[in-house]
Amino acid sequence: MGPLRVENGEFPTFLLPDRKLVRIEADDVVSARSGSNIRHPCLFCEHSDDGNLLFTAYQLQTKQRHRMGAVVSIARSPLVRTQSGPIRGREYLLNDGRVVDMYMGIPYAEPPLGKLRFQFLNIVGKDEANCLTLNVFTPRWRENTDKKFAVMVWVHGGGFSIHSSSNYGDTSIARNLCVKDVVVVSMNYRLGPFGFFTTGDDVCRGNLGLWDQTLALQWVHDNIEAFGGDPDNVTVFGQSAGGASADLLAISPHSRDLFHRVIPMAGCGECDFAMRTSEAQAKLCREFARYLGWTGEDDDSEGLLHFMQAQPSSRLEVGIHPKKGFHHSQSGNLYFVPNFDGDFFPRPMAELRREGPRKPIMCGTTENEGLFFVALGGFPKTTEGFRRFCNRIFRECDYGSDEESVRKDVYDFYLKDVDPKDRGKVTERMVELMGDYAINAGMMRYVRKMSEIGNDVFFYCFEYYNPDGFGFLRFMLPFKGATHCSELRYVLGKGIFAKFRPNDADLEMIDIMTTFFTNFAKFGNPNGDMSVSDDHQLWEQYDPKQPFRHLRVQLPMPAMADDYQRRRTEFWDKIFARNRAKAML
Repeated sequence: MGPLRVENGEFPTFLLPDRKLVRIEADDVVSARSGSNIRHPCLFCEHSDDGNLLFTAYQLQTKQRHRMGAVVSIARSPLVRTQSGPIRGREYLLNDGRVVDMYMGIPYAEPPLGKLRFQFLNIVGKDEANCLTLNVFTPRWRENTDKKFAVMVWVHGGGFSIHSSSNYGDTSIARNLCVKDVVVVSMNYRLGPFGFFTTGDDVCRGNLGLWDQTLALQWVHDNIEAFGGDPDNVTVFGQSAGGASADLLAISPHSRDLFHRVIPMAGCGECDFAMRTSEAQAKLCREFARYLGWTGEDDDSEGLLHFMQAQPSSRLEVGIHPKKGFHHSQSGNLYFVPNFDGDFFPRPMAELRREGPRKPIMCGTTENEGLFFVALGGFPKTTEGFRRFCNRIFRECDYGSDEESVRKDVYDFYLKDVDPKDRGKVTERMVELMGDYAINAGMMRYVRKMSEIGNDVFFYCFEYYNPDGFGFLRFMLPFKGATHCSELRYVLGKGIFAKFRPNDADLEMIDIMTTFFTNFAKFGNPNGDMSVSDDHQLWEQYDPKQPFRHLRVQLPMPAMADDYQRRRTEFWDKIFARNRAKAML
């Protein structure tokens, strides 16, 4: 079966040897008229010589030579035999003649359809062709055939509600990360209600998106050696909700032994957006079901589950922003997130952190995390708008009788010395508030906690940005700076806001970031192999005695600094200590 070509926008079907008809779908297709290229991969099913279904991952055939990379070949990659069947991919030719093999759309779990919606899934069988998938990017070169590559597993973000692995690159991963001698895996997992719906009891505990991620890690553990990867040297990395997922996977007894290092970027389990109590998440799920038309009693969990299973998928799709008619959050809080379920998280979070195996950690934030949220949220850049936003935040948090006092403390902390007529300064403080509340304070608590219990931690703040790299977002930004998602293009090589056309400075930052990330994956230290030489470490390990010391990632050269976010996170430690719901996690 050759590369798929489609005429008139129709997807074809193929008659396989056993006379079963299989429909092949693609996100983008090759036009018969123009010969334009497939942008996203699609999964082909055919029979191998031994009678098993053969999953063949076809990737784009492009005529464009990337500035940093190469070209996708029409040649197939070597056949890899896995526990879920044989798999063949496509090869990516680097300019120096080396090859990265790309295996796209590999099923790792049963299709979550019908009665399997909102249920735990199993590892995929050999006859499954439509299910949760992952992608493997592996260097073909090895100086020593016995040597295995370190493995990096990417968990995408998107507020636990949007995006997929395809949003974060394919060939860009091959030419930016794999070129530095690592195998990279990216995965898809259930999102929104599909991944994080719960009834709050044994009927549906929830956290299915995390269970999916765990299944993907189990698949990696069982199969990655066949791709040249080392199952005993696996790093999980993710950003935003993906960073929170990476952290939560590292502490759950169900997943923590499946990998060895972790890189949470701009998100972790300590961030306010990342977790709810089971009761709070179940209440939200009931409210959402009533919005859809459910009329059952609050304690009718079986009826609620059956109602949700019967809904068309289109009715259950929830983005980051509220659906029309269902305005749950007025402060930007996410809808469907992990919950403290007593199963994936069988004991309190602090206890799970203490009892888990020590893992090296590399983590950080951008300089202006809140800039992204202020731009997309459209918050008024006035003192009154600031006050209204504070009201929304703390109305939705469990501060009890302290709510009014907390609101006043936050308002005074950020605006007490600001002239209300200085809208530029008010906007800066709004950006600080959003970043501190959503990301910075939680990441700082995470760094401190994990270091204090014996983990080696490397902490950074990403400050570099290209002023021409914001795409559509530039029209909404009150000012430009490194913000939420800015660092991703320098790790994965793909822009989130706009197409990434790196200039010379960008290329320099890509080399810096990918070196840090791949060094950490290979050696547990972003500085490289310290067993060879430890004469100079650019990036110092975090020291709780210097709690705000971190690496400023900037040009011309990253450097250590002592004043993370001007120490504002100290204030938030006192605020979060008054949150009763957080104390229950």
